[in-house]
Amino acid sequence: MFALAVALTVLLVLESLPSAVVQLARARPGLTRLDELTRLGVLQGRRLWVLTLLGSLHLLGTAAVIAGLPTPPLGVAGAAVEGLVFAWVLVMQLRAGDRGRALGAYMLFLGMALSVLVVDMLR
Repeated sequence: MFALAVALTVLLVLESLPSAVVQLARARPGLTRLDELTRLGVLQGRRLWVLTLLGSLHLLGTAAVIAGLPTPPLGVAGAAVEGLVFAWVLVMQLRAGDRGRALGAYMLFLGMALSVLVVDMLR
C-alpha cells in the first residue's frame, strides 16, 4: 500500500507543484492557461488575487501530500485541498460552457487527488 501511495503522490506532485510555482510567480504561460480555463480575466489584470490564492493552495496541498507519506492524515488533508482546487477549475469550465474533451485534463487531475485521498485514508 505504501508503494501505491508513493506512486500516486509523485504523480499528483508533478501536476500541482509546477502549477503553484507558475501561479505564484505570475508567469505568462500560467496566466494564459488559467485564463483559458476559467475566463476570469487575469490576462487583463482582473482578479489577480485568484493567482495568489490558487498558488498558495497548491503549495500547501503539495506540502501536505508529501508530508502525508509518513503521516497519512496530512496526505488526506493535502489531497482534499488539491481536489477542491481541481474541482473549482472544472466548475469554472462548465460555467463557461466547456464540454467533452476540454474537461479531460482537470478530470484526470481530480481523479489523481481523490486517489491519493482514498489510499491515504486506507493507510
